Amino acid sequence: MKDILEAIVANKQKELEQWKQYVPLKQLYGIIEYEGAMTREVPSLKAELSNSSTLGVIAEFVRKTPALGWINKDAKIRNIGVDYAQYGASSISIPTDFTYFGGYDEFVQEVRAVGVTLPLLYKNYIIDEYQLFQAKHAGASAVILTAVLLEIKHCHSLVSLAHQLGMEVALELHTAEELDYLACAADMVIVNNRKACSFEMDINRSLELVKEIPADTIKISEGGIDTSEKAKQLATAGYRGVIIGELFMQTGNPGLALDEFIKNLKE
Repeated sequence: MKDILEAIVANKQKELEQWKQYVPLKQLYGIIEYEGAMTREVPSLKAELSNSSTLGVIAEFVRKTPALGWINKDAKIRNIGVDYAQYGASSISIPTDFTYFGGYDEFVQEVRAVGVTLPLLYKNYIIDEYQLFQAKHAGASAVILTAVLLEIKHCHSLVSLAHQLGMEVALELHTAEELDYLACAADMVIVNNRKACSFEMDINRSLELVKEIPADTIKISEGGIDTSEKAKQLATAGYRGVIIGELFMQTGNPGLALDEFIKNLKE
């Protein structure tokens, strides 16, 4: 792990120290219990993708990326989230890291508050148990755990805790060397087409890795999926979902861009 990942992890560790001082874990857990989040049912991303007869588009609300900087700084989740739901998204992915993605946990809470009932995928650089409690408090259906950030034993422990908290886990892989992490018993697998330590993207990563992942695993591809033809290729290879954000968020109307993309998928 080097370059951008080292900076990201260092920043996340600093953030965590601040959060734990501001809201200790015991206090956070108390808030979750008081608000009823522990018993509140959330929609299942795994079920949504499993039961669909077509490729699921997980539309991402992303205002900023490490590669591009700000792409839609003034975007409002309460508007775009409703549009994503209206125009056929299977789920909404919400990056909650502010430094690199311009996100907040409050985005998850806000889109729930306006009545969106889709599964919500909580996307952050999760390296600590505390962050799973943050995701639960926000109202996430599922969280992403990224293999390259975690020792395999720690990953297994985080998967177990997420399940105890009533959330599903999508395990993010970048290379074949990380396939051992499949033993952590995540609910889904995301193959990221971007190199972990750079911004280079190639969907052939997904097309190659799919051969090494058990056929009955729910597989999602992410990164560089900028045409419906690429999405169709991934569906043919065995993927049940794709995560797409920049393609939609760089337009004047992300919801309509999603609508057009899904219509092209059906052609």
